[in-house]
Amino acid sequence: MTRSSPGSFAVTLDAAIDESGLSLDRLQHHLAARGVRLSRSALSYWRRGRSQPEREKSMVAITHLESVLGLEAGALTSRLGPKAPRGRWLGEPADRIERRRLWPELRTLSGELKPPPDGQLSFWSIHDRVSLDEQGCERSLQVRMVAEAAVDGVDRMMTYYQADGPLTAEPSYRYVRFARLGRVRTDRGSGMLAGELLLDHALARGEVTVVEYEIRFPPGSAIDHYHRRFTRCVPEYVCQVHFGPRVPRSVRSYEQRGLGGPEHPGSPLAVGATHIATLALRDVRPGIRGAGWEW
Repeated sequence: MTRSSPGSFAVTLDAAIDESGLSLDRLQHHLAARGVRLSRSALSYWRRGRSQPEREKSMVAITHLESVLGLEAGALTSRLGPKAPRGRWLGEPADRIERRRLWPELRTLSGELKPPPDGQLSFWSIHDRVSLDEQGCERSLQVRMVAEAAVDGVDRMMTYYQADGPLTAEPSYRYVRFARLGRVRTDRGSGMLAGELLLDHALARGEVTVVEYEIRFPPGSAIDHYHRRFTRCVPEYVCQVHFGPRVPRSVRSYEQRGLGGPEHPGSPLAVGATHIATLALRDVRPGIRGAGWEW
């Protein structure tokens, strides 16, 4: 799998389509109204990095596409590079995604918590273990993170969780290790939970820490997926879903470049005799990675 540079044509187009909320069919419609005929597959290939516009007609289509997507003139054409090898991706999306794009509901809680700038910590590894009850409802989430300070004086770590819908009660943090629980804020209407973990001491740049915690959830509805949102690259991510007596018919990994964007299905995941499915990834790019299942 080849990789493109941050800010590439594919990355910029993909982000612009996500933010516009337009489907590829609607983009086709808007372009057709301007007298530009472009296939849906071409749009899909461009945003995924499988190809890029090169012919004169395609370049004309790009200038109209910039206008339809509300971009400045040249926002896309200026990012076209030399022809690259074909593949599922031209490569890596941007090396970071703004926190507000992956956690839009966080703005309701940020005023109280005042999260530090994203990127003060770089993560060596993240390990999630999700446990479901006999009805398939989320019961708990155990997290272990190994992080390195990117600047001097890092003294806290923020944790975020987003439910699919309103919460019936507030989740609770338990078993916090190698840190102390600070402020916790919940927006039950949006299902957003934000917690502050206070480190044992302020880290110097390059110093590494390990933090573990568990979140217990109130009763809810059965879920059919779990994912983590990454604003930065992470060398290693492991997600284990521990099903209760109720085992799904199938489990599969998936990837999204952004909220509301298309899901790119991954490999099937086996559920063993212990009713655990494991997703293990290396060099995780910014975006969303997780596991989904069918009951």
